[in-house]
Amino acid sequence: MARIPYGILGEFTGNAGNVSGYMRMGANFIRSKRRKSTKPVTPARLAQQQKIKVCHEFTRCFTGSGFFDRTFPQKINTATGYNKATSALMRKAITGVYPDISLSWPDVQISGGGMPSVPVAATTGGADSILFTWDDNAGTGTARSSDIAVLVAYFPAVKQAVFGISTQRRGDGMAELKTHGQTGEAHTWAGFISEDGKDAADSVYAGILTI
Repeated sequence: MARIPYGILGEFTGNAGNVSGYMRMGANFIRSKRRKSTKPVTPARLAQQQKIKVCHEFTRCFTGSGFFDRTFPQKINTATGYNKATSALMRKAITGVYPDISLSWPDVQISGGGMPSVPVAATTGGADSILFTWDDNAGTGTARSSDIAVLVAYFPAVKQAVFGISTQRRGDGMAELKTHGQTGEAHTWAGFISEDGKDAADSVYAGILTI
């Protein structure tokens, strides 16, 4: 049943025939009622659904943090950082054939842009932190010693991540990421964003370690 509390030109909420009304952010909208699809679920559609699910299991760890908005700067592309991160996963990191689709961890990106990446990154684990090290390549193209380090560790067994924008710079050659009590096997990545936040480098896989 539909409700029009302020007359025929007022708000319209509920269902009436093939349309439904709803409120969003104080505004009234009308749309066609959604119908259940009668099309058979094809293997290709099931595979696509699983790809999205696999990507979401990773990216949901960063939801609400604004992390990807900083590590995938907008520049010309107006897509959100979260959408850019998901797109990068779909294009580069999906591996396997349905129903055994997963992420290829070395191909996962946690930052992306036009700046040069570091050639090599590695990690070692401590009691409550992970030490990232990399080869400083400041001066290569637009790479600067002042570029800010971006660090991520993902624990697939519990589908949780620890991450941060470091105070350390490309020129420092190292940075520390607190694990906040998270333990187990972790995949790690290091990336960089420019000091003004307008560009970033494609992240580098820094290896797998056990905390």
